[in-house]
Amino acid sequence: MSEFYHAPVLLEEVLTLIPHKRDGVYLDGTLGGGGHFRAIAGMLDENGTMIGLDRDSEAVAWTLDHPQPLLPRLIIEQSRFSEFDLVLKKHGIAAVDGILLDLGVSSRQIDAPERGFSYMQSGVLDMRMDRQAIPAHELIRSVTIDELSTILREFGEVDRPGRIAAFIKKAGMRNSAMTTADLREACAAAVDGPVPVALLAKIFQALRIAVNDELGELKRFLSKVLPILRTGGRLLVISYHSLEDRMVKEYMREHERICTCPPELPQCRCGRSPLFKRITKRAVRPMAAEITLNRRSRSARLRGTERTGASL
Repeated sequence: MSEFYHAPVLLEEVLTLIPHKRDGVYLDGTLGGGGHFRAIAGMLDENGTMIGLDRDSEAVAWTLDHPQPLLPRLIIEQSRFSEFDLVLKKHGIAAVDGILLDLGVSSRQIDAPERGFSYMQSGVLDMRMDRQAIPAHELIRSVTIDELSTILREFGEVDRPGRIAAFIKKAGMRNSAMTTADLREACAAAVDGPVPVALLAKIFQALRIAVNDELGELKRFLSKVLPILRTGGRLLVISYHSLEDRMVKEYMREHERICTCPPELPQCRCGRSPLFKRITKRAVRPMAAEITLNRRSRSARLRGTERTGASL
């Protein structure tokens, strides 16, 4: 296997914000090449536990093939991060001290033509992070033009997506093994000329999100995470587009609220205490030096919050 998988984004910032508890239990729900995983595990002693999950079997195999002389107990499994609770239950783990999600696509996935993630690479239009999903070319054939238009609008924030959806659908029905080149050509025909790179990126993003149900995954994860975090435990999430970042920000904000009573009430009756305390005033972004070394980090946004002692 190649010696490069994926440069861990915002690594120093993650290590600063993650709790420094040497005998703690930590979960990396998006293992990738294991950069964040190994760095956090390196902070732990022999009484600590580091758990790494990834839905991509290649990511898991790569990490297992590159062992590190680390002290803590290591658990590495293929799993969607939304199903982290099942993995913890399997290993008898009731609570954790820190959780990290690094959302999006790894460099290895983008750079592999056969994975079909990139508009810059030629290959079958696949885009699957695991084999449970259906490939992008099959998704295009199975949905209506209106449904495809909705995918482009909601997941890619594409303006006037109807015409583009129609051309993509036509190309997909004409070719059962549609390629990334076919998709680019369909988009060019739809706009009647060269396709701006920004538009191509949005279209590929929209299809990738739909194929892998990425927003559904994040929503399911967030619905489960509170009970598993110990008091003082921290949740860190790195996102790469506004849809994910907005969901994370709203989730954290909702659980930081103190009172949920209607504003017309003269005094609080709900007695609610905040479940989270924000540890990042605003999203943390990569420094210029990191962006220079890794251009793909430029859209990263890191948000973090800490579990309070309030009861659920």
